[in-house]
Amino acid sequence: MSDPSDSGGPDAAETSDELAEDAVLSLADDSNAGARQRRLGWIAFGLVAAGVVAMVVPGLLRDGVCGLFACADVTPEVAVGRPTGTDLAVVVPEEVAGDLLSLRLVELNEEGEQNSSGEWIVFRTSDSEPTYIPLGEAPEGFDTRTPLESQPESGVWVLEASFGCAATLVRFSPVDVDPGFVVSSGATVTAEEFSDDARTDLQCSTAAPTWQRILFFLGIALVSAGAIMGLVLAFRGPIKDDPEWYGP
Repeated sequence: MSDPSDSGGPDAAETSDELAEDAVLSLADDSNAGARQRRLGWIAFGLVAAGVVAMVVPGLLRDGVCGLFACADVTPEVAVGRPTGTDLAVVVPEEVAGDLLSLRLVELNEEGEQNSSGEWIVFRTSDSEPTYIPLGEAPEGFDTRTPLESQPESGVWVLEASFGCAATLVRFSPVDVDPGFVVSSGATVTAEEFSDDARTDLQCSTAAPTWQRILFFLGIALVSAGAIMGLVLAFRGPIKDDPEWYGP
């Protein structure tokens, strides 16, 4: 009768050792594969994050929200009226008087169309900060291109005050403006109210510089690379820390 302890003999013990060694190696390979996949996941995340930063941050630093979304030009309010008496004059807020580049006055016809040349045009020639400009006169630092024959007395007129990137338009009728009042943004107010409440913001939308456009396209490339890497990892599926056959 054979001894049970001798069943299989040395060959069985050797086979058991080989299986154990294969199991250890397989476990190590799976662990290394999981670590590699996690590293690739972090790399993909880093590429996407770097791309978003390259696309967004330069615009925010340069123009704030307008660096991300197209913003309309913002120009200050300008008024036309009789702030100090019976003569018509242009009133410019003191904070932006130095940014005024030109004034153009046109009369509207019965169809509401305006003369393209203008009845009165003055333009800047040197530094100055005019806040009160009688219609028909060139203030200090300005020169006359088209003289005004006489101050408007009737009809409907439009004043165009240019600040470079855009212009502020004021539509008014001389017969409707009383002494001490001015017209701005379609409303008639006292000269004091306009001086206290006038909008003085001046913001010109500008095109992105070359370096920002380069960073933007570089950001697109980084985000695309990170997204593709992430999709590849997602289709591969997660790597388990322990193989399916392994149990405690």
